[in-house]
Order: sequence, then C-alpha cells, then structure tokens
Amino acid sequence: MYHQLLKLGRQLLIQPTCRLCRSPLCPDTEADPICPPCHDRFQLKKGGLCGSAPLPWHGLSYYDGAFRTLLLRLKRRPDDRRLSALIGCLRATLPMPHPAVLVPIPSWKRRRANPLPGLIATTLGQVRTDLLQRTRASAGQHHLNRQQRLSNLSGAFRVSTHAPALELWLVDDILTTGGTALAARQALLDAGHQVCGLICLGRTPIRRLRR
Repeated sequence: MYHQLLKLGRQLLIQPTCRLCRSPLCPDTEADPICPPCHDRFQLKKGGLCGSAPLPWHGLSYYDGAFRTLLLRLKRRPDDRRLSALIGCLRATLPMPHPAVLVPIPSWKRRRANPLPGLIATTLGQVRTDLLQRTRASAGQHHLNRQQRLSNLSGAFRVSTHAPALELWLVDDILTTGGTALAARQALLDAGHQVCGLICLGRTPIRRLRR
C-alpha cells in the first residue's frame, strides 16, 4: 500500500500538464505541451495555416472565438508558459530555416506597445529590431477598410541604411487586412532586402474583414 501511494505521489509530482489550461497530459502526448481539448477549443491547426495573399504568410489559427480572447489577454499581460507553447506549435509548422532572420513589425503606439511580435521573433530566430522603425504614428486601424488602411500606412516605416541586404521574415501577432505588413515589406524591399513573408499567430477570418 505504501509503495502504491509513493508511486502515485511521484506520478502526480512529475506528470506534465498542459501549458494553456494546466490539466494533466496523457503519457502518449508528452511531446505536445498542449492538451487535445485545448487544441480543439482554440482551433489550433496541426499543420498550421498559410496563404499567399496579401503576401505569403504562416500562422497557427484563426483570430476568432476563444483564440482571439487568448491573444488579447497575452497582449495585455504576456504569459511565458502559454506564449512559449503557442510559439512552439507555430515553429513546427514553419518552412523557414533555423535560425532565420526575423523582423518584428514595430507598434505604432509609443505607450503600451504591443509586446507580442518581439517576443515571437525572439523565440523563433535571429531578431533584428534595429532594421525597421516606425516613422510616425498612424490612425487607429480597426475601423478602416483595406484601402483606407493602405493609405493610412503609406510612408509609415523607415529602414536602416547601414545593414547589408538580408533575406528575412516579418513577424506580427495578427494578420488582418495585411496593410501594415505590406507597408513594412515595401520599405524593406526599397532598401534592398528580400522579404520571404510574414509569420503570425492569428489570421483574421475573411468573413470578418471589412471590404
């Protein structure tokens, strides 16, 4: 009886838990830090998401429902345990070499800047935060359609002229219309860099985009 209790205690102490909900993981899922119910709840795609418009992009799930709520919470208060689990799942779906040169898209907000692009890039590869700068604040994007976003972001980025030409990936937490990513990519292309695409956690569903 004593040995059975001791064995059970050891199992409870060392049993891995889901990094999103902290529920115990089954022994056959130890390699995956996220439990099957969380995969279903947050609609985490096994092979990730990808597309070619408005630029080549790779993501983890659609920015909708429970996953949208999770990312909003992480944006306000980053949680290393949860964020590292999501980025680990994202890494497994990416076609890029390791370590890749990653450029997080700078936030337009000076105060309370979005920390997620930088955290994602730091975890995934070789980060270049010095390459791309925001030249001006732009108007809030949430109420604008795609064409208005593109106009709003025209000339919003500047690229350091001291860096040699690089092959790189842009990084953001969410891809919506792609206006911000396209403006950042154009600035980098004009400076002679090759932009392979965008890496993000969430992609806004097409049905939610304002046309």
